[in-house]
Amino acid sequence: MILWWIAAAFLGAGLVLVVPSRWIWRAVSLSSVGIGGWLAYEYVLRAPLEVTYGLTTLHFKLPWWGISTEAGWMSRYQVSLFFATDGAAFLLAAAATLVHLVLSFWPGWNFSQPRLQMAALLLVYGFSLWTIFAYDLIAFYVGFEAVLFPMYYLILTLSPSGEGARRAAMEFLLYTLVGSVPMLAGILYGAAEISRAYGVPFTTNYYDWIKYPLSAPAQLGVYLSFILAFWVKLGLFPLHGWVITLYRQAPLALVVLSSAILTKLGGIAWLRWAAAFPQAHFTLSPYVGGLAVISLIGAGLGAYFQKGLRGWLALGTISHLSMVGVGIAATSPAGGSGAAWMMISHAIIACLHLLLAGAIIERVVTDEIARMGGLARSMPQLTALWVLTALASVGLPGLMQFPAELLILTGSYVSYTLRRGVFIAALLGVLISALYTLPILRKVLFGEEKVSISDLRAEESVPLWILGILVVVLGFFTAPFLSEIQRTVSPLMQAILFQSLGVR
Repeated sequence: MILWWIAAAFLGAGLVLVVPSRWIWRAVSLSSVGIGGWLAYEYVLRAPLEVTYGLTTLHFKLPWWGISTEAGWMSRYQVSLFFATDGAAFLLAAAATLVHLVLSFWPGWNFSQPRLQMAALLLVYGFSLWTIFAYDLIAFYVGFEAVLFPMYYLILTLSPSGEGARRAAMEFLLYTLVGSVPMLAGILYGAAEISRAYGVPFTTNYYDWIKYPLSAPAQLGVYLSFILAFWVKLGLFPLHGWVITLYRQAPLALVVLSSAILTKLGGIAWLRWAAAFPQAHFTLSPYVGGLAVISLIGAGLGAYFQKGLRGWLALGTISHLSMVGVGIAATSPAGGSGAAWMMISHAIIACLHLLLAGAIIERVVTDEIARMGGLARSMPQLTALWVLTALASVGLPGLMQFPAELLILTGSYVSYTLRRGVFIAALLGVLISALYTLPILRKVLFGEEKVSISDLRAEESVPLWILGILVVVLGFFTAPFLSEIQRTVSPLMQAILFQSLGVR
């Protein structure tokens, strides 16, 4: 069941506290992959759990695991540990598990407190799965916030000591808290309003919020608090300051956790909960889409003028994740499905990009682009992987990210909520991604050889090639995964349109 997938990480964290061995961490990561594979098999076999929403049916698979009581506080307040899954959530959890497995075998970690740091890494992974699968708002909020504290500790202890590390850790914590505390107020207010308006117990259950929609004015305020939290977690303009600082101060292997996994917690929750606020989503989507394309283009242009690899990667990440905001704001089946696949593909590609850049910076001992050049001569393996990763990140057809960008662009073009200018701006953003990505390849990998360094070692190249092959394979064989995503996301988008416009 889903519980075992989540619990494996927490049990592993306790185990490495007792036996602080890298092989324990790796064994736990491998067991998580095994549990995920078993659940994938069960997912395919079991009939979906269907929930009717207006004239739309929402589909879930794998019976949820939870705690229910007949008496006590649970009978008065409908709050429970409610974990379930759908196509988008399951695939995102699988991507997070794969990224965590790669990190457990990555040789670049310099642990000063291995017992606590490996436990913290497992806790970040465990609370991420908790958040992805949570269908109760209080349970979701617990995971959404709990993931901050082990990550805060990791930034402080794994980053080079000094004011920069403390600033990165504090900005990471404060930005996300400032974003998510209003969401907690929105959750409590919304649950109280549902109870008052419909005469039902105080509830934070997903099904109840779908079944008993808030009034339009109440939706607007509560949904704004949700968007604020999700926007900060995604790290989009103008709430992106913590992303820049983290990329510049923390080890890039640690940044993988944030970029590939933690940022996606805001995106998957946004897709899931938007259907509970149909009128508010329809009203706010034009503004959200406009701000998202500003983030997309602004960060892309900023990346073009960066002098260091770290700043270039940070702004490139902000630009790519802005496409998620565009897809969700489009409020169309294509846009929503593209946003979901964008998160999954970006998790794999960002992991590759960051680990490759980290390997270069470790060898050159600087991230200044001007001091690099001609690395292709001494690093053929890294060159091949980086070229593949860069082409995937700019949406080359046949690679993993292309279907996501195509669906988001299609969804924004046919959108009822976005103006045609948003589609044109998003298309321009895709072109800008090539503008700031391809020149870096030319400067760092080709041209005059400025430094000669060793190529990737076997323990580095094996996990990276696995990810690289996956980027190609999932570029050609995307249909089975997209069909499962669309079966979940399309009804949510259609439900919003039906509630707002009567359009199915």
